Amino acid sequence: MRKVKEKKSRGFQIFGIILSVLLVVALGFTVFEIFTLNVLPTNLLVPVVLILVILSLIAILLVNFVSRKLAGKIFSSLLALVMTGVLGWGSYYLYTTGNMLSNITTHDGETKNTVSVITLKSASYESLEDLEDAKIGYLKKIDNYGTEQFLKDASKELGYDKTSMLDFGVQNVYAQESESSQDAQENKEEKPTFEDDYAYLPFTQKDYPSIQALAKALYDKDVDAIVINETYRANLEELEDYIDFASETNVVYQTVYYTDKENEALVVSDITSEPFNIFISGNDTYGDVGELSRSDVNMIVTVNPSTSTVLLTSIPRDTYVESACDAADGCQQGAMDKITHLGIHGVNASKMTAENFLGIEINYTFRVNFSSVMDIVDALGGIDIFVEEGMAVDSFYADNTLEGVQEGWNHLDGKRALSFARERYAYQDGDNQRVKNQQKVLQAIFAKATSPDIIVKYASLMEAFSGAFETNMSTSEITSLIQYQLQSDPSWTFESYQVAGAGDMMYCAEAGQELSVTVPDMRTVQVAREKIQAVMDGESSDSIDTEWLDTTSPVYNYWGNYDPTADYKNGDTIEAPQDVYVPSDTTNEYSEYYDTQTYVPETDYQETYPNEYDQSIPEQNVQQPVIEETPVTGY
Repeated sequence: MRKVKEKKSRGFQIFGIILSVLLVVALGFTVFEIFTLNVLPTNLLVPVVLILVILSLIAILLVNFVSRKLAGKIFSSLLALVMTGVLGWGSYYLYTTGNMLSNITTHDGETKNTVSVITLKSASYESLEDLEDAKIGYLKKIDNYGTEQFLKDASKELGYDKTSMLDFGVQNVYAQESESSQDAQENKEEKPTFEDDYAYLPFTQKDYPSIQALAKALYDKDVDAIVINETYRANLEELEDYIDFASETNVVYQTVYYTDKENEALVVSDITSEPFNIFISGNDTYGDVGELSRSDVNMIVTVNPSTSTVLLTSIPRDTYVESACDAADGCQQGAMDKITHLGIHGVNASKMTAENFLGIEINYTFRVNFSSVMDIVDALGGIDIFVEEGMAVDSFYADNTLEGVQEGWNHLDGKRALSFARERYAYQDGDNQRVKNQQKVLQAIFAKATSPDIIVKYASLMEAFSGAFETNMSTSEITSLIQYQLQSDPSWTFESYQVAGAGDMMYCAEAGQELSVTVPDMRTVQVAREKIQAVMDGESSDSIDTEWLDTTSPVYNYWGNYDPTADYKNGDTIEAPQDVYVPSDTTNEYSEYYDTQTYVPETDYQETYPNEYDQSIPEQNVQQPVIEETPVTGY
């Protein structure tokens, strides 16, 4: 009997030792992950680690030395098992958090681009090989790099690349290429066209000046197929004649290539005390956030940690702006376009354009898309939005199968939150109300993410965050902000503003044609800049006077030469540039703009100024273009 007891005692001792080792290992991993993640401030870090160590030691002592009776042994064993499980769970989620931060702050430095060869469904083409002897159209001035990547891939796919052709003894083509290269060196002004470089390909190449002209050529059967970068598809499908483009066409071949991301952060020395600006770009796509697309959300978030103030400044997606980007981004530098179209060239192009437009510096960028919003909101368990009187919506245009929003508080899941942020057709104020909704969604996400009950949703939130957005803010900066939030628990004050303007039809460089745009009222741009600066200086944006907007006339900018030092409050106006791109069908209503530099789209200038209406724009200020030949710059 005694031997049996000794065996049981020895067995429990072995079990206790194994359990203690597991507990120590779990404790070690947890402490390691706590220090590695570095999100706990010092005033929390030391107490948390000490408590974990003390509890683990108590459990080990109880299991191995204190408990003698069966009940005590069972209790101490359960305590040790629970401690081991809790520490194991904690170390796993700390590791998951570290991976999430790594995923959103560390990228491979490349952006995926997809170029498609598209035919009509009514045609019999199913592959690139079927297009031999066919006519293929592409864009002449837009996305030249993407077109060239397709032509290079097509050469290899069809066996016309240099290696394949030399294997077949076809060397004369490359001899001609060599000669043309020598000619190009002698006369650098003459840049070879795609037709010259890829004339040996077995199909006829035709170029077109705009997306619309390219699609029209396909529909009119002037060409058998067209080549477009998939980032431009949305631009085409928003045109009335091509709403059903996706269902009426087929993709018979695709080329995928990667371009380097150029998006360096303007780092502040201490992100927990110094003010900074973040540019948030919301792409109008689902799936991979790394895919380039138009930017539906263009918002500057100004954060001043010292005053716990956050200002949300929105630029409506259709705002007519002067494009600005690095050479690597590939946008039409200096050309006029909607700010949404700059997203096609990456978040850096959108950010630089916003900086140029507002006359500010932006420190960091965040890029999200439709899927990001839905996943994050659902992971949070939904968000709560307050809808003012008169702003109720029965159903959303983006998804009319979803319930709309009612006056008062509404609890929204991911799909409804996204539809609410995208809605504009239900409102009289259209795009202006949409950006207000976007600001509400962002504030609601922040409020829910910083609430105590988020602990129970931690796992799903980390999963949603991973890959949900991209940022050039470093991991250490993000963890510093988390430390600041945990240590100081600041009561954040949210303020908001948006740039306003008037609707018009203007030439958009990326589309190669006139589109509906919002021409900005530069007085509101001045106010936006002053509000941002006020928050940066430690003041409230509400301290900026806006009453003068009600007593002065709008100042619309059609030319893109905005001077950040101008003071529209004191009557400054916009100087018309010396070289202005004026489409051939532009009427003389712009002549009055030259006289006043303040254009009011609602005014019927022919009726109001009958004597001046026929006055032509001074010849020296106009560079009349030939649409087919002249690249669009400066309009």
